[in-house]
Amino acid sequence: MGEDRLVEIPRSDWEEWRDLYKRDWPRHEIAFNLVQNYIDWSKRDRKIKDLALYSLNGSWRENGTFVIIDRIDLYMHTLDESLDTLRRALELVDWDYYYVSVMCAYETLLFNTFKKLNVRVSIARPNTIYFLSKEEALTLDVTIPEGLRVGPLQPYHAKIINDLWPHRETGSEFSLERLIRWNPSMGLFNQQGDLLAWCLFTQAGVMGSLGVIERRKGYGRIVVKAFAKRLAEMGRNLYASILVENEPSKALFASVGFKPIGDVNWVRNCERKFVEWSSGDKLEFN
Repeated sequence: MGEDRLVEIPRSDWEEWRDLYKRDWPRHEIAFNLVQNYIDWSKRDRKIKDLALYSLNGSWRENGTFVIIDRIDLYMHTLDESLDTLRRALELVDWDYYYVSVMCAYETLLFNTFKKLNVRVSIARPNTIYFLSKEEALTLDVTIPEGLRVGPLQPYHAKIINDLWPHRETGSEFSLERLIRWNPSMGLFNQQGDLLAWCLFTQAGVMGSLGVIERRKGYGRIVVKAFAKRLAEMGRNLYASILVENEPSKALFASVGFKPIGDVNWVRNCERKFVEWSSGDKLEFN
């Protein structure tokens, strides 16, 4: 058997790897979207810095198990119902660094791994995943009020969005700008071209970072509807990950037709050494 190790999945295999997640569609659609995202991004930049797409011992064909590390974002998925290969892969991640396990659907497994390896949790943010089929999204009636317009964001909007973003941290402006440059996005603008509301499309094919300049104007709803319809026209089903306690946002997405389909957790561990991207927790050097 030999020792377990994390083995990068070669670029030449990514299409075959992606297609594993077509089974029981759309159950594994978010995993499919993730691999597709990096296929698309690799066409823009062949060597993306701080990106690694790992399998356990190169066995992705057998189990569909992966751990993707993209700067501080960590994604995981498996088709192995026993979760054994995912558990073994997670135990090989270098948890001396800190990561945000994005939309983690394997919370119990992750927390057990942390306990076993003595990794502390910095923050865990339970979210609900909301879903709207592209067929339903195509029927949305999108009306833009007089004097306003919708359209894609521009790279310089990343700073404006980041400055107003409650989850900002070292490097988050770069992450937002990369999403704006490489993925679809939607902004609402006034006649002067000022940004009033925005929504981005994440690596996992999820509508994210929804924000507005002014609340209670209905701007968020306009952007969500316009973006959902635009993404549906591109052949996408729609997903959103919303903090469990964020009632206004849940109500907004529900009013557009989204339905809750599952629970995930955004889990951030504490780093165990001095690193560029820090979790904001005080390091205790022994």
